[in-house]
Amino acid sequence: MSVQEFLDSVGNPSTKKGYKFGLKEFVEWYGQPAEEILAIRQEDLTQKPGENVIEFKNRAARFEKEIEKFHSHLIEKGYSINSARNMTLGIRQLFRYYQMPTTMRSGSKVSQTVQTTKNFPLTIAHVRKMFEVANLKERTVLSLAIDTGLRISDFLAIKKTDLPPLDNEPPIAFTLLTQKEKITANCFLSQESVDILKTYLTTLQKKNNSYLFSSNGKSHLSDEAISKMLNRLAEKAQIDLNGKSLSFHCFRKMFLSTSIDSGIGLTAGKKLCGKAIPKSDDTYLTTVKLKEKFIQLKKFLTIKQSMKSEDQQLEKLGSLVAKLAEELEEQKTITQAVSGENLKIRREFKEQVAELNEEIAAARLIGDQVERIGEGVKKWQMEKAEIEAKIAGIVNFQKLVLEQPDEVILEFIKDVRRQLKEQRSRETV
Repeated sequence: MSVQEFLDSVGNPSTKKGYKFGLKEFVEWYGQPAEEILAIRQEDLTQKPGENVIEFKNRAARFEKEIEKFHSHLIEKGYSINSARNMTLGIRQLFRYYQMPTTMRSGSKVSQTVQTTKNFPLTIAHVRKMFEVANLKERTVLSLAIDTGLRISDFLAIKKTDLPPLDNEPPIAFTLLTQKEKITANCFLSQESVDILKTYLTTLQKKNNSYLFSSNGKSHLSDEAISKMLNRLAEKAQIDLNGKSLSFHCFRKMFLSTSIDSGIGLTAGKKLCGKAIPKSDDTYLTTVKLKEKFIQLKKFLTIKQSMKSEDQQLEKLGSLVAKLAEELEEQKTITQAVSGENLKIRREFKEQVAELNEEIAAARLIGDQVERIGEGVKKWQMEKAEIEAKIAGIVNFQKLVLEQPDEVILEFIKDVRRQLKEQRSRETV
C-alpha cells in the first residue's frame, strides 16, 4: 500500500493536488509516514485474539477521532471551515481506496460546510446568453452540462461510446459511474442536447480520439481549458461576474438548486447527477420515475426557452398582419362600392343637366315664357351649384372613406339620392 498508487488513481489534477496537500499536512501533524499510518489503520480494523467487542470497536474508530482532532487543529491555524474539511479528504480517500473507509459520527464538525460566496450564482438566463455567442463545441458543452449536472472529472471523461443511441425518443437515459464516489449517475439527454450532438458528432468522425470533448492529443480537455472557455463566453456575452469565480462546478450547483426549486426534490437531483444518497431513498427512484423528474426539471433548465419566446412573438405578429390584411380588404370593398355609387351619381347628374338644357332651349322659342324660364334658370343654377358642391364632397369623401364607418357612407348616399329626387320633382313642376 502506497500513497503514490492512490494519487495515481485520481484523474482530476485539481483534486489530486488537493488530496496531496491534505495528506502532507496530516502526516506532519500525526508524526508518522503515510505508509505507517496505513499499516496502523489496517491493524485497527483487525480484531485481536481475546479482545472484547467494545475494545475492538474503540480501536477501529481511532482514526475517526484523529481526523476530528486534525480538523480542529486546522481551524485553530486559521483555515476556514470549508478548507479544513477539504484538507481531511486526502486521508479519508486514501483509507477508502484501500477498502478501509472511515465513518464520521453524526454531527461531526469534519462534515460541516458553509455556503461560499466566491462562486458565481449561475442561472439558466446566463447560460442562454453564453449559448447565443458560443460555437458548436461550446454549445454542446453547455447543453450537456445543463442536462447532466456532473462533476467536471466525470463530464470530461465521457467517451463517444458512453452515449446512448440518439435515434431513441428523448429524453434518452444513460448511466455513468462517477470516479470520486463510485456512484451511478442516472443521466438523460434532452431533445435539444440530442439535436446538437447529432451535428457535433459528425465533426469528430476523422478524429482518432475516444473522448467526447477531446484535446489535440489522445486525452480529453483539461479543467483549465473548460474554465477558460466558460469565462471567455461570459465575457463575450457581456455577463458581469462581479469578481466571482465562474467554474464548471457552478453548473452542478445550479442543477441541484433547481432540483429543489422545480419541485423534484434534492434526492432525485442527486440521483440524476451521481451524488450519494441514503440507500433507503434509492429504492423509490426507478428509471421511469427519474425520467418524469428529469422532464419536470428541464422545464426550468431549457436553453431554447428564449428561442421559443421569439417564435411566439413572430406568431403573434403574423396573426396581427393577417387581421390587418383582412380589414384592409374590407375597406377596399367599401371603397369600390362608394366609387361605383359616385360614378352613378355623376352619370345621373349629367343626364339631368342634359334634359334641363333641352328644356331651356325649347323655352327660348316661346316669347311669353322667357321671363319665367329666366327665373327658372337662376334657380337651376343655384341648385346646380349645390349639387356640384355635394359631388365635390363625394370626391373628398372618397379620400376619407377608409376612416369612416359603413353607416356614414350609406347615409350620405341616401342624402344625395333624396336631393336628386327632389330636384327632379321641382323640374317636373
